[in-house]
Amino acid sequence: MSSRSVSIAYYDPFGVAPHVIRDIQSRLPLRNLHWNHPPRPLRTIATLSVNLYEDTLADGPQAPQHQIPGLLDTPYMRIILVKCEDNDTYRASVRKIIREWFTSKVASQRDSTEWMLFFFDPHSATGTSSAASSLRFKSSVFNKIKADFNTSSKEDRCVLVKMGLDPADDQKMWTDAMISIRDGILDAFGKRVQMYEDEVKKMEAKKTIPGWNFATFFVMKEGLALAFEHVSLLEDALIQYDELDATFMQLLQDNTITFFQTVGFNPDSTPKLLTRDSDSKVRHSILENNISLFDFRCYLFSRQASLLLLLMSTSTSPTMTALRISQFLLRTRNFALETSKMLVSNGKNPFLVANWVYGIIQEVMDATEVQPRVIQGGRTRDVAEGRAELLLLARSSIEQLAARKGWYADDTGNNNFEDVSLVKDEAATTSKEEEDELLDKYLNPKLREIINNQESFMTSYMDLTDSARAFYESADRTRSVDKLRAQMAVIKYHRKEYEAAVTLIASLPQLYLHQGWELISTNLYVIYADCLFNLGRKEEYLKVALQIIASKKIVSKDLVSELCLRVIEICADERKADAEPLSFPLGSLFTTSLGRKITVSEVEEDKFSVKLQVENPFDVDWPMDSISVRLAEPAGMKYTVLFESNSKVLLKAGSTSELQLWTTHSVPGVYEIDNIEFKLGALVLVKDYHGSEAGVLPNQRMRMYQQPGSMNVKLSTARSIRLDAPKRVTVEVHTGWNEVVRAKVTARSASSGTRIVVGDAKGAVAAEGAADEEEEDARKPLEVKGVAGAPSTVEVGAVGRESVVYLTMPYVAEVDVKELYLRVIVEFSTSSGESYSVAVVRHVSISLSLAVNVQDIFKSTALFSKFSISCVGLVVPLRVLSGELVECADYTVKGGRGTIGRDYVAFPKQPVTFSYRIERSASYMAPQRKKVPPEPLLLKIKYRRLEDEMRHTISELVRRKIAEGEYERRLSKYQMLVELHILALMKVDLAAYGFLDRIVMGPYVRAQWESLLSIVEEADRASLEQILEQIYTNLAREPEEVLGTLTKELVIPVEVPTVQVLFTLELLYTPVALDPYAPAEPSPMQFVFSDKVFYVGHPIPITVRLSSSRGWAPRNIPDIFSTSAIEFSYDVTASADNWLISGKKKGHFTVSDAVFEVELLILPLKHGNLLLPTIEVRPSSKAHESISAEVEYKNSAESVLVLPEVSNVNLAVE
Repeated sequence: MSSRSVSIAYYDPFGVAPHVIRDIQSRLPLRNLHWNHPPRPLRTIATLSVNLYEDTLADGPQAPQHQIPGLLDTPYMRIILVKCEDNDTYRASVRKIIREWFTSKVASQRDSTEWMLFFFDPHSATGTSSAASSLRFKSSVFNKIKADFNTSSKEDRCVLVKMGLDPADDQKMWTDAMISIRDGILDAFGKRVQMYEDEVKKMEAKKTIPGWNFATFFVMKEGLALAFEHVSLLEDALIQYDELDATFMQLLQDNTITFFQTVGFNPDSTPKLLTRDSDSKVRHSILENNISLFDFRCYLFSRQASLLLLLMSTSTSPTMTALRISQFLLRTRNFALETSKMLVSNGKNPFLVANWVYGIIQEVMDATEVQPRVIQGGRTRDVAEGRAELLLLARSSIEQLAARKGWYADDTGNNNFEDVSLVKDEAATTSKEEEDELLDKYLNPKLREIINNQESFMTSYMDLTDSARAFYESADRTRSVDKLRAQMAVIKYHRKEYEAAVTLIASLPQLYLHQGWELISTNLYVIYADCLFNLGRKEEYLKVALQIIASKKIVSKDLVSELCLRVIEICADERKADAEPLSFPLGSLFTTSLGRKITVSEVEEDKFSVKLQVENPFDVDWPMDSISVRLAEPAGMKYTVLFESNSKVLLKAGSTSELQLWTTHSVPGVYEIDNIEFKLGALVLVKDYHGSEAGVLPNQRMRMYQQPGSMNVKLSTARSIRLDAPKRVTVEVHTGWNEVVRAKVTARSASSGTRIVVGDAKGAVAAEGAADEEEEDARKPLEVKGVAGAPSTVEVGAVGRESVVYLTMPYVAEVDVKELYLRVIVEFSTSSGESYSVAVVRHVSISLSLAVNVQDIFKSTALFSKFSISCVGLVVPLRVLSGELVECADYTVKGGRGTIGRDYVAFPKQPVTFSYRIERSASYMAPQRKKVPPEPLLLKIKYRRLEDEMRHTISELVRRKIAEGEYERRLSKYQMLVELHILALMKVDLAAYGFLDRIVMGPYVRAQWESLLSIVEEADRASLEQILEQIYTNLAREPEEVLGTLTKELVIPVEVPTVQVLFTLELLYTPVALDPYAPAEPSPMQFVFSDKVFYVGHPIPITVRLSSSRGWAPRNIPDIFSTSAIEFSYDVTASADNWLISGKKKGHFTVSDAVFEVELLILPLKHGNLLLPTIEVRPSSKAHESISAEVEYKNSAESVLVLPEVSNVNLAVE
């Protein structure tokens, strides 16, 4: 389809058209026209087609003239071709002919029309003088015509066409002529647009006046649209029709249109909707109010469709082509739906309407069939979506006609997924015979073939569905694709094509469920399940059937019961076949409620239980192989405890069952629910509190606690630690009331960089309360065996009741850590045949609680060592019970006064100090011991942490209070729980305890015990609270005697230091008396502050005496001083403000047994107590700097009294 062109009519009364029109036609169509009509933006017309035709003067008066310009189809320009030889002829006849033509063809037209006059000169422009004379004459005729007919000096409507010009002049002549034609057409077009717009505005202003004629408005508005279309401004033309359509729909909605006398409907088998706009009579029918509503809507849509098709064919890019096609397809869909609804609501036969809809869709699809090749790479999604929508509309028409014969796509008499229904839910207005006759006459040939038989209908239906699905996939319309897949799956299911149905439907139910379409999802699940069951795919059927059962609220009870029985039967079969486990949410089937307490066994068993209520809402009994509840620690989900039913469980139909679940695995701590599991064959129903349902299910916390008498595990380091011995940790296993037949102990370190050497464990056993770390006689050796394939596990044999098994295990710390995190699991079986396990996690402190610093002072005959014992950290004081430095064969030790029989408390920054005098024994230099390194001394320190003392005191008090009288039987099971809680709450001033030896606790606050009291039986709470109040108020101020198990001993090997040479230095001087005339032996009262008194400015003679000793030299290293003379230097120094030194204050000497002396004079410069000069000794050569040496300076920190030289003091008293 091509755009309508601009018409130019020429009138040739003198027969010159063959010489002129050919040149005009060769320069058509017009190109690159620019139309500027404010306020519209500049429009560019790339190509303007021109219809050039010959007009006659006789046609003028006979042409139909209408009062409304919109109905006129007049040319935009009229041209008259004139040929005249002389002025006489012009005046006699030619001028009259021109005037008649102008009057009848130009001046009488309502539509704006431009005109031009072409004067033809048949003679050549070159030749003889006579020819030139003739040309001048003819030019005067042409000038006369211009003077007569040019209506304005600015517009020259007369064109002189000369023959025989050279090519350049000829081209210029025709270029100017075509420019005049172009400008004339644009001028006429602009005037027409302005005229139409003015008329339209006038009519729109009267729209609210009763009796307003929409038909006249339509014709005028369409005239504007046609004007745009004539000059190829197709988008502007389409806008006018869209505005007409919007106005019409609004009037139709307001029910203000009255000019349609009939609805009308032409049930043609081939409607040819896209060619309806070429019917010129339609516009006259509209104006005469002689058109039906149906024909009007079809005409309006056909005009819009024609413009869209023109825009498609003239688009310059694939993207714009695709956009136009998608718009066209979308408009077609909306038009078909709206029009068919209008026809059916007005009583038209719905089957003929469906036939008409199918026909126009077929016509539109054929019109756009060739376009995909053009739009490749463009907006193909929009095009694909539009074609899919039309295909579904065509499918709906087929369904409607097939339903008339009782054929349905799903073979059930209905379509669960129908897109659009064109059938009105009311009785047909025609009889069956009339319908048959009408359909036989007007039915589309393609439709006739489709509904010829049911198989043909189903084939076409599925083909259309597949085609639409393919288009939707190209358009990325996933939901529409899923919908069509569901429809195809339903069809395949009813046709018993189960394999194909399963392939299509597999993922659809879940998709619809996530989108909130639960009913559709459940219906699809039912179909899916039936397909799987018929195919024998029981495992997959089980998953789908459970999903349907979970939707029990929207599924019939009979179907749910049937599915439940099938599921139970399949699970029983899979139990025998050992199938793979299938997990499904428990909460979707059953309602569960877990008790809020973990209960200990009432008999002497290491068992715990929880109560679980299960509601079975089905009409079927559910037999369960097992039911379990797993609890887990809240922090990090590290440790879990599993409670299980002892046997199979039957959940009665429609009732609530209360179950008690047991565990023999004891891991004391606070727990949350991790999951609840029901097992039936391979089916595992799970309620996961920390998985996919985390944060959705309400959780609860429960405490598992040990009761006195049960298996217990304690961890500690050795009570006596020797720093040079391998590091060990002790695992104490208290059997309690259990007669252990066999036990496995697994120990693992959770600290990075540490490792427990379980394979080197040593074992011992003793009766409960009879053994101490120091009382080795009370323990008996116990055989410990390794377990193959388990390097962290050892095995021990039978152990009796009320016994303690000691397993001492070395550990290796590759990094410096203060605490050792250990997890110990004891798995044991008893004489009753039961198997149990206990797991504990403890922090074992491996860092020393005290620090020891030593300060050594060398003397020529002895070594004085001062040991300072301080606590590590700022909050844990220590009680030092004793400190002993044990002598050996090489050394004798004296001192340590006050270290035995009395204890001292070491506070932060307040260490406990012990001093010792160390001398070499007589056998130190014995020949047989000279080559052997000296033995170290052993410093043994016994101590206790004050915190341990208080914890033990409080624990003993709790035990005694609970054991008193009537409480023991009922409350003993809470003893360990109360101990742990009160120790966790304990806030005691350790410093006050260290000074006063009294434990001071605050008052009892019930809020601090709420978490513990909540898990105590209600009957026991009051009694337990009474005990707690007694503990707080009657806590003994004086702690009872601390048990020896709290005392730790640290043994430190002390290497006695050695030096190769010891220098003894001494300053010798004589004190001077206060009075030179005093006796030689003055009384003590004659001296002030010191017995060494001197005067300022008086020199003091001194002697520096230096001796050396090699008595502290290592015995196993040769004496270098006996083989060579090694020289040292001395340097006497003093503060320049206090002393002047005269003499050889620096010098050298050789190490020997002789005494070296130097005489010096020192002069005090000020009075007061002045420190004596210091003396430094160092090797004279750098080669001897490696020699170890110590200096004993006897005058270190010694001062002398220096007095001012004053003989008399005068005092004046007033």
